[in-house]
Amino acid sequence: MPRGAASHFRLTLFATVLRLAELCAPGEQPAFLADYLDECAMLWGTPRPPDAATWNSAVDRWASDQPDLPFARLASGFPALHRQLLATIALIEEDPRFASLIEPEGGFATLGGLTALWREAVPLRDGSAVRDLLLEMVAAGVVTVANAEAARIEWQLRLSHPIHDLLSGAIPRLDGAIFEPCAILPEPSGWIGEGDPAALAAMLTANRAALLLVRGPRNNGRKTLLRAAARAAGLNVLALAPATIADPTRWRTAGALAHAGNALVLVELETGPAETVDLPQHPLFAGPIGVVTGMTGGVRAPGALPTIGLHLAIPDAALREAHWRSVGFTPLAESLGTLSLTSGNIRRAAVGAASRAALAGRAVPGQSDVMRALRDLRDAGLDALATPIDLTAPPEPLHLDIGDQTEFDALLLRCRHREQLGDPGGGRGVRALFAGPSGTGKTLAARHIAAALDKDLYRIDLSATVSKFIGETEKSLERALSAAESLNIVLLLDEGDALMARRTDVSSSNDRYANLETNFLLQRIESFDGILLVTSNDADRIDPAFSRRMDAVLAFRPPDEIRRHGILRQLLGEHRVSPGLLQDIACRCALSGGQLRNIALHARLLALDTGAPISDIELRQAVVREYRKTGDYCPLKLPLLAVG
Repeated sequence: MPRGAASHFRLTLFATVLRLAELCAPGEQPAFLADYLDECAMLWGTPRPPDAATWNSAVDRWASDQPDLPFARLASGFPALHRQLLATIALIEEDPRFASLIEPEGGFATLGGLTALWREAVPLRDGSAVRDLLLEMVAAGVVTVANAEAARIEWQLRLSHPIHDLLSGAIPRLDGAIFEPCAILPEPSGWIGEGDPAALAAMLTANRAALLLVRGPRNNGRKTLLRAAARAAGLNVLALAPATIADPTRWRTAGALAHAGNALVLVELETGPAETVDLPQHPLFAGPIGVVTGMTGGVRAPGALPTIGLHLAIPDAALREAHWRSVGFTPLAESLGTLSLTSGNIRRAAVGAASRAALAGRAVPGQSDVMRALRDLRDAGLDALATPIDLTAPPEPLHLDIGDQTEFDALLLRCRHREQLGDPGGGRGVRALFAGPSGTGKTLAARHIAAALDKDLYRIDLSATVSKFIGETEKSLERALSAAESLNIVLLLDEGDALMARRTDVSSSNDRYANLETNFLLQRIESFDGILLVTSNDADRIDPAFSRRMDAVLAFRPPDEIRRHGILRQLLGEHRVSPGLLQDIACRCALSGGQLRNIALHARLLALDTGAPISDIELRQAVVREYRKTGDYCPLKLPLLAVG
């Protein structure tokens, strides 16, 4: 008979068949039992099968060099009798006719029927020992109760479906879980990045009772590392949804499945700031457990399980090049390696780029295909919290004075070389504060930064981020910042003073929680590994600690006369406005760049209606309208014709 779980399951069921046959009075064996006895005799190679005890001993010898058989692993958690009890329950599910040998009315095996059947297998025929063992298997999730509302002695016991699948050699199926056999897990030799699957495997081989806690950004190989380590250690993987861990019933079944299936339990948790997740204990399963999570929150191991912590940072340029080469983009690897991406997003972008090239009829994808594929990787968590800013058209010129332009150029240089430069703490993030009144070009400057770096620009949506519920604002910000770190984008926190307000003396619970939000944002901005641009109309409201954490602080001031003249000329495009009116507006109207843009747009609209280029009439009307919007007096001189 071929070796493996399915054969062991079948041979164990036959042992129960022989035991049930022995319990039947001579001449009272049901007819269907003869077919099973004949099959046992054929397997044994004799005219008649042996007794149940001899068969069991032979099965134990047959399985002695296969320690990871599911039945053998379950035996390590229970007394030897459990195998016969489980086999009896499973036998009735395989062939309901066997129930008539245990239960007077047939159906499923009951707690009372199994206790009566197997009580003479224990010393002093102590039925309570059999009953306790059955209840232990129920508590461990190996056996389920079909009618828990009935009296306990009438409980109908069934083998847990995933356990039945596993024992019979099939792939187990459990809601909220995926069983991954060792053979389909990634090879350790293919791992690219920090961490060593072979070293983790050696540790698991020496002691499987451990919690492996891997922190880092999403889509960065955290689960791949654990899967590769499991394969090197000869383990299967049971990947669980967080809800399965939180549900006691499903966790009992999952833990029993992991124990019997020689599996590493793998779960991804999203823990928020100041949040701790307690992993539940299990009567049978004692590890290994692999948990992947972000940089915030805590995970507490069950019982005395030791915790081994690992951190997978976003790969550096050399590792990113290696990832691009491994997915077939060797000619572009050097240039694509400059894109700050997680390892998982590199592989997802490679698949997307290949698909785009195939749709266009090209066998080899190019860099443009990769860039389009990257824009398709907008993380769902980011899309819910931030809005992309359209950079299809080149941004309008940014009119800054010499000093401000120098600071802006230095910031852009810092963004371009942030990986090579880093900082004393090893981070690669760039954080900048753009402070100034509304309409002075802060958002336009952010567009220039993103366009110059050839990156997408996302604006955090404060309405979707700020929550009245305690801790939810921090969780939303963490999701947005984490997604931005892994997607090679520029993140814009507009009106940042709403989140970065000065901390106050605590006089109420509201003050305390507001200060907690500020403290979290301070720490998270400091550890941010991407490019973050913060704008504020009132820099005095921002806590000074934020300014100290900024790599650059640019003050945006309303334009002076010379810059107003240049901005207006550039915005008007082709026109017939007199030089005197342009100079008059520039000198008399202390308008911001945003207001000048509104004026140019309205003047263009009026000119379109006349079918002629913009003239003094349309421009003057647009200026007056802009002042009317704000309720201020327009300082322009009236034309002489209007006076007359």
